[in-house]
Amino acid sequence: MRTVGAASAEQMAIHGGRSAALEQALRTVAEIDLGAGPKYPAPVVRDLTRTISARAYGRPLLELMHLVRIAEVAGARHGWPAVLFAVPVARAAAFRGVIQEAAHSCRAFGSDFELVEDGVEIVYPDGRFRVTYGRMGFLAALVEFAITALGWRAVDGVLRGWLDDRFALRAAGPHANALSRLLYDHLRDHLPTVQTLRSYRRLTRFLTATRGAGFGLDDMDDTAVLAFWCGEGLEEGSGRGPAEETGDARTFRGALEQMARLRSAFQAGAERRAVDRSVPIGGDRGAGEIDPEFLLDVLEAHDRPGDPLRLLASPPAAAIKFLNGRETEALDLIAALGPQASALPLSILRAETFGAGQARLTQAIRRRAGEAERAAMAALLDCEDYDQRLLYWLRLDGQLRRLSLATMAVLLEAGRAETVEELLAHAPDADLSGLRDLAAARSGSVDGAARFPGRRRPAEAGVDRLVAALADPALAGVRAAGVVAEARAALRAISRRGFRPEERRGPAVADGFVAGAPALRAVRGLLLRVRAAAESAVPPDGRGVRFEADRLVFAGRLRQLYGVPA
Repeated sequence: MRTVGAASAEQMAIHGGRSAALEQALRTVAEIDLGAGPKYPAPVVRDLTRTISARAYGRPLLELMHLVRIAEVAGARHGWPAVLFAVPVARAAAFRGVIQEAAHSCRAFGSDFELVEDGVEIVYPDGRFRVTYGRMGFLAALVEFAITALGWRAVDGVLRGWLDDRFALRAAGPHANALSRLLYDHLRDHLPTVQTLRSYRRLTRFLTATRGAGFGLDDMDDTAVLAFWCGEGLEEGSGRGPAEETGDARTFRGALEQMARLRSAFQAGAERRAVDRSVPIGGDRGAGEIDPEFLLDVLEAHDRPGDPLRLLASPPAAAIKFLNGRETEALDLIAALGPQASALPLSILRAETFGAGQARLTQAIRRRAGEAERAAMAALLDCEDYDQRLLYWLRLDGQLRRLSLATMAVLLEAGRAETVEELLAHAPDADLSGLRDLAAARSGSVDGAARFPGRRRPAEAGVDRLVAALADPALAGVRAAGVVAEARAALRAISRRGFRPEERRGPAVADGFVAGAPALRAVRGLLLRVRAAAESAVPPDGRGVRFEADRLVFAGRLRQLYGVPA
């Protein structure tokens, strides 16, 4: 996947960082049609999108305050909405016509408001402010967006406060700031943070310098992560050192997380552009149609739940101890990177080995350890190597599988229908067709339940019987029954909180296992993909040589960062 330079790459990343809700709000403004076609021309919509995405709405909101005052006068008894909302197509000529016509019957024009060649100038006692006709379309789109995002009451409350305030140029600022704060608070959950936007700019500068102006997703790889952390391509012409240019990437993990965020945003932006620029769904790519399977993949990728470790740490799953402290720590980085983890497997190995050494060195510096101790730590001679980390991941995978099976056994014991989903996740080749007769018999009892309301509903009374049949090889098949037996054995071997017999009774605990089961499978899936990718990236025959070469690079960079002598 290629692009056309740092500027467009940064814009694509910002595009991908916008939430689905924000995308919908912008699309709502773009699709306003009062009967004469789209109200806002494409350049206005693009300008609005850039302004919101970059949080560059401070000055425009100040302009909006003055436009609202003009529109309030021109709109007469209907007020400012009569001007900003009633124009069928938001072009300069349309606003010119509406305002000049209103000026003929409004005494305020000629005193407090003056018509000038390109717009309207407000004559405040403490100064003048001009709003051009060409700017009014964008400002009208901005207020429409604010109302879509924040609601009419919130926006009108700020604007009404401004209109009721004293007629003074300096009085506009506080009201513009009030609306700006409302937008900022709203967009906090829908846009990348300011810090993230800065990291995008640093990374795009770095990638342009090291990979060329046409860099793409494939260039954001393990080699790029290490080079970025080492400060390559950032010193020349910047006036700052490499440590300053990499920003909050002083730690290797920080550099890795920045690259992964850029990859995610870049990929999402490219996919959304492909969707936005397509014509109706279909299989004719030559005609610009978008494949329905690709569209579903995009929607699922950006609507799926987040970090599975957070799900395990949140109610109701938090009531059960699925993972201990060491397991959580070992999975933290992989889970945080999510789908990008398997694309950067060598970087994860480096972060888990040398990154741990960097953390110990940082602690030693904070407690003012002696020079000899700091030099020894910076050399990274006692770090876990790649073979050891891969072996630990293999053991951890086995433990996650046992926990997942034990979770399935608890769901089976509770008679929960989710047991079937867990069973098929562990044995996708299981043939459950033998349960059809049992299911048919269960559904056939619906009419009887309707005639006798005092009985349990079939959906409640029959689920436990159907789930229990999963353990019967005659009904569910040998494969499914074998997995059930393995799950029950795994449950007997686990004594963590929530798994013990006296603790796993009751619907509340079962709800915790229902919530935790897919999250546990998700984090195990991430680990499996990262381990496979790491073993492929660093084959066994060259693993020791690669580790030693990386150790020397990391040791040199740590000495440079922390001023530790060799």
